[in-house]
Amino acid sequence: MQNQYTLPVACFLLAVSTAHAQNPLAIPPALDMDTFNLVLNESTHEFYPGVVTETYGISSPFLGATLILHKGDTARFRVTNQLSEISGMHWNGMEVPPEFDGSPPLVLQPGEVWDVKYKVIDKASVYVYHPHTMGLIGQQVNKGAAGLIIVQDDEEAQLPLPRTYGVDDFPVAVQDKKFSSAGQFIFAPYGDSILVNGTPHPYLECPAQVVRLRIANASTARYYPFGFEGNIPFHVIASEGGLLSAPVTMTRLMLSSGERAEILVDLTGLEGDSLMLMSYGSELPMTAPGSNNILWETSPLNGIDFPILRIRVGPQTSDPITTIPTTLVDVQPYPEATAARTRIKEITGTGMVSGIGNFRLNGLAWDMNVINDTIMLGDTEIWTYINHSNMAHPMTMHAGSFYVLDRNGEEPPEWERGPKSVVNVDVDDTVRVIMRFAEYTTDGWPLMYHCHNLMHISQMMWQFIIVDPTASTAETVMEDRPLVYPVPSTAAVNFRASFPVMRVRVLDLAGREVLLASGPQGTDGTIDISRLAPGHYIARFEGLGTQAQAMIVRE
Repeated sequence: MQNQYTLPVACFLLAVSTAHAQNPLAIPPALDMDTFNLVLNESTHEFYPGVVTETYGISSPFLGATLILHKGDTARFRVTNQLSEISGMHWNGMEVPPEFDGSPPLVLQPGEVWDVKYKVIDKASVYVYHPHTMGLIGQQVNKGAAGLIIVQDDEEAQLPLPRTYGVDDFPVAVQDKKFSSAGQFIFAPYGDSILVNGTPHPYLECPAQVVRLRIANASTARYYPFGFEGNIPFHVIASEGGLLSAPVTMTRLMLSSGERAEILVDLTGLEGDSLMLMSYGSELPMTAPGSNNILWETSPLNGIDFPILRIRVGPQTSDPITTIPTTLVDVQPYPEATAARTRIKEITGTGMVSGIGNFRLNGLAWDMNVINDTIMLGDTEIWTYINHSNMAHPMTMHAGSFYVLDRNGEEPPEWERGPKSVVNVDVDDTVRVIMRFAEYTTDGWPLMYHCHNLMHISQMMWQFIIVDPTASTAETVMEDRPLVYPVPSTAAVNFRASFPVMRVRVLDLAGREVLLASGPQGTDGTIDISRLAPGHYIARFEGLGTQAQAMIVRE
């Protein structure tokens, strides 16, 4: 059905207008079940009157319900792919058995069903579920295949915080969308229309008391400097992986793609009033997607301030929270001295927000046949991200949460001192994070670390495995891929293959052979790399009629 004006103009006017909030904010239903039936489905939805948009949803026309999980319980899911293309499901930020992580190489064919079961060991916070199928992640999330997870635990339950879902505790998933003239989603780095929980130009009725907003930057690439009109203060209480030690009072909070934060807003005494949650895009550095950087892709929303959500203040509830707590939980980052290894991850390349370019990590692009890092079960590691590319990148790691040690040698801001799963690394920044790999070995299911700009993810993704070197060969060898450890190494690399190795060739990244050695004629052996120059290499293991390869690193 045609509207009375062309859709791009309509979207732009709706996005930038600050005069009126026209639509009540959609609040996804909260589900607390023994087994969650999650159906990836194709549907349609009218975001704007008379304009029918083709969408994806998870058991709904667009987006999915908010799933309530309880720390210590076993969560069960039955994931059905009813899309006409391959898909999957990933539990963003959560630490789950790698076989259920849902990232590549897992693929659900159309019509296929996947039963998932894992113990919830993460802290109380807000997480995300969405497909993580290589080559389709951004496109499927852009069409609506995503939802939020709220994990609850006893520690958070004892605090005087708002937690009545849809009354004083609200999900706020922010996306910018680009529409075609026919009203269909375009997968693009930027949109020109803002949707919150799938609602354009929304307002939210809140009681005149302390309310909790669980904000997720669910956009493909755009950064948002969130704040309230008039610089009204708010209080950050949590990041992606859990609560902070105490609320942090702020007037601006910049979240990159994939980052999440929980904030408290004190509306006590404001009944009958309203306030506007804004994105202050004019304050973005030129290195951040969403700024008015004329060298990158453009959008009418780039580099300007625009509204996100109007809050209308109504009467208090019968049992209101009216004060901000002074303390929250005891946050204990892993001590730096406990780290078994530091890995350097240098981001290089020049490109666009769309991903056009040559972004690399330590000179490497995505290769599903290469394991970039091998980690020992139980180890704590420091990963140092150094950004020498031309734009900021939000970096994320599967396998749970990490802590930010420092930014450019200085302590991170207070709101970044809790457990996180996404960290922004701006141009010329050096950001160190520390993470413990204590729960699961990967057992044939590699985990990912990548840029969370969904336009970059297909070229800026890399794989790691977690191994227990004391386990049996059957428990640690990946199908068709050798296990190599330690990575990196200064002298020798151990390997374990699924076939007898007759010869080992080591190649540099230009494909030149730099080492040739006889194999052990068995599945286990050692490569002496002490004479190689520091750097990344590909080890090619050759057997009778078969071969496989893995990445090794000489420190």
